[in-house]
Amino acid sequence: MKTEIKNIIIVFMMCASFSAAQLFSQNNDLQSAADDKAGQTERTSVRVIGAGFLTGYMISHAKEVVNLRGLHPQVYELTYSWHLNNDEVWNDCHCYPRIGLFLAYHNLINREVLGEGYSGGLSFTYFFGIPGFFNPHLKGKAGLSYLTKPFNKETHPDNMAYATHLNFLISVGAGVSLRPTDNLEIQFDGSMNHQSNAAILEPNGGINYWAISLSTNYFLDKPDFYERNISDPYLTHEKKTRWDLSFSWGISSMPYPMPGQVPMYGITVLRSWQFGRVAAFTLAGELERNGRAVEINRRKNPGTDVDPFRASVLTGVEFLMGRTIFSIQIGGYIYRPFKEKDDFYQRWGLVYNIWDNIYAGINFKSYRNSADHVSARITYSF
Repeated sequence: MKTEIKNIIIVFMMCASFSAAQLFSQNNDLQSAADDKAGQTERTSVRVIGAGFLTGYMISHAKEVVNLRGLHPQVYELTYSWHLNNDEVWNDCHCYPRIGLFLAYHNLINREVLGEGYSGGLSFTYFFGIPGFFNPHLKGKAGLSYLTKPFNKETHPDNMAYATHLNFLISVGAGVSLRPTDNLEIQFDGSMNHQSNAAILEPNGGINYWAISLSTNYFLDKPDFYERNISDPYLTHEKKTRWDLSFSWGISSMPYPMPGQVPMYGITVLRSWQFGRVAAFTLAGELERNGRAVEINRRKNPGTDVDPFRASVLTGVEFLMGRTIFSIQIGGYIYRPFKEKDDFYQRWGLVYNIWDNIYAGINFKSYRNSADHVSARITYSF
């Protein structure tokens, strides 16, 4: 898969994940409130179970994984979902999204090289319009996968796609939903799928494939979706501005064939200006300590010192969904004595308001043609 496509998938799935987490939290609160109201019969979500089959075409996006070209992986999946149906989600997006959990088995076809896989995680579906007989939709998944034959220099050198048993799984797609009866739904989807360890350990070429899928879903509760005529908080609340001070810590792998992982530290100051219902413009400055620079210099030039710090400016947008914020930024270096990779990079962020002005979450940093690292982030907002 081209890195640009991979980055789009990462963006969509992080957005889907934070939206699903926020909406799921809202749904639990609202359902409890609805249950307490005398005579209240409307459910704030509809439970849905499903099963699906996926087949695709493996992409050899780099020379390290050219031996995967043309394989047709197969995935068998079970899902349990909640189709949200309440005022809060309607106010957020004027839609009724679906969040859920999935379990899947992956037949990667070339078992001698790739082995096979098992995965589980979170799914998110955005439906265009009020759900009915026919609806186009966007769908995403994010989770973890366990793959059985990681790279080993001595015993398994042909698999350059992944070097760890545990990997991240991300998928983004679009399709159509047909509901021939109130309780039965059939979905047809096309998607791009990716599994890798996000550069925690090299080699990390990744497993990437285009796919088509067919799934059948059954509504355990009676669906009741309609357009709501309620007060819109976006039209009455003042637009938000804020400052963020963030600290981050992550791990990145050394470039293959150098073994080992190194720490990455950072501090970021950010200014945010809201300009839409759930959107804000951001401008930030960042200072990082690049542990990879220290280790590369130690191995190549023992006894010498290197300045591992790098400073950059970033700009981008973020999406405000209740207590959750998802951000997309492009950064450029203004100070970097130890130069590696490109002058510009992308950063995707996901944070959740855990207490008062404190946010916690993750960030993913990548360059035009490679992942750099995933980091944990703690933010004070004021």
